[in-house]
Amino acid sequence: MVKITLITLNFNGAEHTIKLLDSLASQNDKDFSIIVADNGSGDVQKLRDYIAGKDILLIENKANLGFSGGNNVALRQAFQDMNDPASQDGASWAVLINNDTWVENDFTALLRAGLEGKEGLVGMPVAEEGGNVAYSGRLAWLKTPTRQDFHVYKAEARVRNRYIIGAGMAISREAFEKLGPMDEKYFLYFEDIDYSYIAKKLGLKTDYLNKPIIHHGQSTTTKKELGGSLIHRYHYRNALYFNLKNGGIITKILTIPWSVLIIVRQVIKLLIGRNTKKSKAIIAGVIDFYQGKMGHIETNKVKIGIECENLEDGQSRWGVGHMTLNLLKEFAQDSEWQKKYELHLYFKQGIPTDEIFKKDIFKIHVLDTSSFNIFYHILMPLRAMWDRLDWMFFPAYMLPPLYIGKSVVMLTGDVYHEYKYGNLPFRYRLAYWLFTNWASEQAKKILAISESSKREVAHLYSIDPNNIFVSHLGVSPTQNTGENIHGRYMLFVGQMFPRRHAYQSLLAFEKIAPEFPELKFILVGKDKYEPALIAKTVRRINDSLKSERIIHYEYIEDDAKLATLYAHAELFVYISSNEAFGLPPVESASYGVPVVVQDTQINRELFGNSAFFVGNPKHLDSIAESFKQGLSDQEKREIIKEDYKKIIPQLTWRKFAERFFHEIN
Repeated sequence: MVKITLITLNFNGAEHTIKLLDSLASQNDKDFSIIVADNGSGDVQKLRDYIAGKDILLIENKANLGFSGGNNVALRQAFQDMNDPASQDGASWAVLINNDTWVENDFTALLRAGLEGKEGLVGMPVAEEGGNVAYSGRLAWLKTPTRQDFHVYKAEARVRNRYIIGAGMAISREAFEKLGPMDEKYFLYFEDIDYSYIAKKLGLKTDYLNKPIIHHGQSTTTKKELGGSLIHRYHYRNALYFNLKNGGIITKILTIPWSVLIIVRQVIKLLIGRNTKKSKAIIAGVIDFYQGKMGHIETNKVKIGIECENLEDGQSRWGVGHMTLNLLKEFAQDSEWQKKYELHLYFKQGIPTDEIFKKDIFKIHVLDTSSFNIFYHILMPLRAMWDRLDWMFFPAYMLPPLYIGKSVVMLTGDVYHEYKYGNLPFRYRLAYWLFTNWASEQAKKILAISESSKREVAHLYSIDPNNIFVSHLGVSPTQNTGENIHGRYMLFVGQMFPRRHAYQSLLAFEKIAPEFPELKFILVGKDKYEPALIAKTVRRINDSLKSERIIHYEYIEDDAKLATLYAHAELFVYISSNEAFGLPPVESASYGVPVVVQDTQINRELFGNSAFFVGNPKHLDSIAESFKQGLSDQEKREIIKEDYKKIIPQLTWRKFAERFFHEIN
């Protein structure tokens, strides 16, 4: 006696499943059972409501177990008395049928007649939209059957390596006893090929019916839930696994070079810009295979990589490092972001000692090389692609050509000016020229840190402004500060590139020093002049004034000590002719300290009229006059301090991080 249990799997496709169940309810032959296995769907309540009062078993899996896992649960239920072949309680045949199908009212009658006298596995014809009828699939070794072209449409055709299509597969009790459940490592795709192939290896019969026909849609559930790219990722990963698992010795040997060929072909397509989304998914599938990441491909979190070499030297952490660290700090404080994003951090030699890196919220990769070029241009991009990131953030202006994933690169106009007109060694200027221009052409998105910087970057690098987003840098909350031990002083903080006119500021201070005999000038930052100017200029002026009126620190690692310097300064000096943002004067303004800056677009964007502006930094008298006004004009100083109370709250690291994560969502 042929005792049939029909099994269908639902995953967020209740409307299709109900259509199938309606067609089964109209059968002429009603002597069969139905099991619906739901894979943790959001629409399972529709099935509950439909099935209520009907003789249908609904199995509710708590998670998405995939095609193999979900059907295995139902198969075990259908063959519940499998250990007792004489039992009359379990099915003699379990029939898998896709939920996005429907059948005519003579389906079960024809199926029963077709299964009579059969054993092993039996396939049913599946009519696809457009009229083609697939009586079986066709396995081609070292290939991925991703299209219906691989199907065989003639029922009587004797085709080598035929397999039973999972959309209509009948499994006898005896076959399931020998085969066991389907391999759940596949999760989706290739389970039916694998099951058919193993059945043949075990000597089980595989047969194909001419009727009844199952009418199939266009894989609505998988296409809707996964999208085309993820389908390709499953296909290629599972194809490699199938070939290595089931192929002969030659096939097993060739699986590795075949996978290399797949990668090479997809890289070429990426380089020429042909169907890049698909190519990236295929490469990810190959990497999944080599990493042994089988089963369900987790895609809930957006995976973001961040280049963090700029954080490794805690004693020399300036703009880029400061920005990167504060982005990570904001992420560490937001549990919702941690649920949505997975951050991968890439270090050259070691993990910094900051407390934030002791938290178990990052995927940290130390690539262990002393060479910046090997780290930045070879090891990091290769590892980042191996980690199958959704986005990679390069904050240090350059995009490695080897990286072919989606990238965000911070660009500024001052980098352009450095390589074109600056005094950096030739190898650094060449690197900036090559890799910032590559970034301008190849990066998916460009980060600019001010509106004026966006306009400048778009002009200098000929970038479509629509590819550039602006996220203003922020200031950290003001800290409790220590006692002022320096008396009255002006302050400069930042690396001393020529464009920031630290040298001219020293000379202007020398001019006003006799008029302000108690005033000191404190500078914090490395001398980036070629040749170095600052140390000898400080010594000369101090000798000339016969007092230590100028104090120079190369770096202050203690944040509290630096905060104290900011808080007690009379005036902050940062006369830069070319900045994308200029974080130090903004940080100074957060402590209510008036700033002296050059009259540029960025400074007008940040401060409006609330600063003491220098028109021409090459004129020492102009700088000296701004110093004197900033120290003496109490009315303007008070107006500026009040204005800062409105300006600074708009410039926070939280807002910077929000904008950043919004853009790569």
